[in-house]
Amino acid sequence: MKIAVFIPDGCPLSMQIYANQIMQHLSANHGVEFQRFKRNEPIPSEGIDLYWDPRCGGGIAPYRLLKNVQKPIIATVHGLALYSLRLEDQFFSGKQKMKGLYYRWRYKLEWKWLKSNIKKVITVSEYSRQEVIKHLHFNRSDVHAIWNGYDAQTFFPKKQPSGQRYFLNITTYQKKKNFEGLLKAYQKLPEDTRPDLVAVVKPYTKNPQIKGLNLITHKLPFEEIVTLYQNALALVFPSFHEGFGLPIIEAMACGVPVITSNVTSCKEVAGDAALLVNPREINEIADAMLKISEDEQLRNNFIQKGKERVQLFSWEKTAEEHYTVFRSLV
Repeated sequence: MKIAVFIPDGCPLSMQIYANQIMQHLSANHGVEFQRFKRNEPIPSEGIDLYWDPRCGGGIAPYRLLKNVQKPIIATVHGLALYSLRLEDQFFSGKQKMKGLYYRWRYKLEWKWLKSNIKKVITVSEYSRQEVIKHLHFNRSDVHAIWNGYDAQTFFPKKQPSGQRYFLNITTYQKKKNFEGLLKAYQKLPEDTRPDLVAVVKPYTKNPQIKGLNLITHKLPFEEIVTLYQNALALVFPSFHEGFGLPIIEAMACGVPVITSNVTSCKEVAGDAALLVNPREINEIADAMLKISEDEQLRNNFIQKGKERVQLFSWEKTAEEHYTVFRSLV
């Protein structure tokens, strides 16, 4: 089997990791051959069995020039917030909302234009699968939910976490990530006794003067991010929308309790192994942070549940499920 994979320059790192993990496992275990290509490069054709666009996030349609290929196309959708989330929950300004409306219209047209060529859609959660069926109108049998995995060799508990424990938030600065809501919730905690909040958020240019807030807005080496997970008191991840929510399982794998949203894919990925909150209720987020910081038994309970929950996720399992979908078209 030979698959042409579209990975352009500027493809988000998380999607590159996802695609690389699938390709590595299927090359090693099934002898699948992958040929990458970018924009402005000739689309491979010799010996190709199918085409895969693994980076359709936020509503983006597959590479439009794939319309001209003669073999089946598979697209991976990482979420459709552009269609399923209110514009005011995605964009900060009126100008951004207008752009959002334009892209919502444009990408819908591109999906419709390519639809007859797209034989299968892979999504990273059942929630995203339902988004695709509802908003893009694919047949249910052609849309396959396959959870992401995590690297167990990288994300694992530290035997003795060092230093002062802190709340941790790791995110990209987008309105749907609800970072401002997290800051409001944090400020409701008693200032003299609350743990610090370490927030790895980029791009972020504001400088809020909040006691205990440690903002990290530059790119960190991967090893430092893992260390931040391992030493955290809890991950706080109250997004309005996620297609999957990779930090949830990364934190659980590091032996860290998780506070996350009770909506979209967050509750699906977390199951009963996280403290779930309504991300629109600031007091609810604050109460959860207070509980997790004061109740050691509660923390230990979620740590244990998280360790068990994370066993459901692995790149090997994810890759094998992709292989089944790929094989169905060859």
